[in-house]
Amino acid sequence: MKLLTLLETGRIKMTRGAHMEYVLGIDQGGSKTHAVVADLEGRILGMGKSYGACHSSSSLEYALKAILEAFEDALGSCQLSLEDVTTVVGGLTGIDWDYEVALLESGIQKYFPKAQIKVVNDSIIAMRAATREKRCGILCAGSGLNCAVQSGDACFAYGFYIPDEYQGGWSLGKMAVQAVFDSHMGLLPETALTQRLLTHFQAETVDELLFMRVKGKITSDDYLKLPMIIEEEACGGDEVAAGIWKNYGKVIAGYLTARARKMGICGEKMDIVLSGSIFKCKFQEFQAKVKEEILRVIPGANVIEAVFEPVMGAVVMGLQIVYGEIPEEIYKNMEETSNKFPIRRLTCNIGKH
Repeated sequence: MKLLTLLETGRIKMTRGAHMEYVLGIDQGGSKTHAVVADLEGRILGMGKSYGACHSSSSLEYALKAILEAFEDALGSCQLSLEDVTTVVGGLTGIDWDYEVALLESGIQKYFPKAQIKVVNDSIIAMRAATREKRCGILCAGSGLNCAVQSGDACFAYGFYIPDEYQGGWSLGKMAVQAVFDSHMGLLPETALTQRLLTHFQAETVDELLFMRVKGKITSDDYLKLPMIIEEEACGGDEVAAGIWKNYGKVIAGYLTARARKMGICGEKMDIVLSGSIFKCKFQEFQAKVKEEILRVIPGANVIEAVFEPVMGAVVMGLQIVYGEIPEEIYKNMEETSNKFPIRRLTCNIGKH
């Protein structure tokens, strides 16, 4: 349905002489903040980026500053201003409590006093970047991990329910370091990870590496740099590195299946989205293990990878605020215009699997 037709039918209200309306989507994680602007026909017009932040760990002011920088970058790329935006949806890391939603919506509202503002946990926009279904779930694994399951209007996101030892890239790094110690003790086979990590941390012996950990000289940032090493060694045939990936896949799939079981939807057909940088791992047995565990409990699951980067899910949710049910032509326009920006993960149709 064309924008003119929608205006004529009253589904979008604009007065003669009024300026065009635009939707702005935001994705903020620990490593980056992305913003994408679209018009009401679904055409992607601009994209911006800024540094990563989390309001709960790096301060609200710091996180909002990153969001504003990304907004201005996106709007500036297509000669628009903050005043042109009428709908803003943000998928922000660290949203785990209701008061945080109100806090962040209020903070963003100051930039857009006349716009509709909605913020959700970043796992939700990642899910909406991949599927249109209302019965669905997502495993979103990057520097951290989140999982969400939705059935109709009921949606549960895990957040802090997931313990630190399974929090994405950070936890994989810790597993690799511990595997070196376990191998040294004889609990695990010899592993190429030992020499790789000794070299990485400039340690002469395993004892020296252990001393570094005990004294707190291995930081969270250090751990986040290790998944690439684990991936390379797993792809090279290292048994211990492969075991880390496969065990991690089995555990994180369990969060999703447990919630689906509690919601009573394990016997239903549903889309399950795998999203986040960890799922870009080249050791494909990891993804295979995740899928195997999901299908074991939810045989009707359609396990899919995200088509778009999560920020596009924020745009979709913004357009849903405008339209209710988004017309097919709007999705088509999003498809066609997204190719101009680095926001596609796979070359297939949005939400169609």
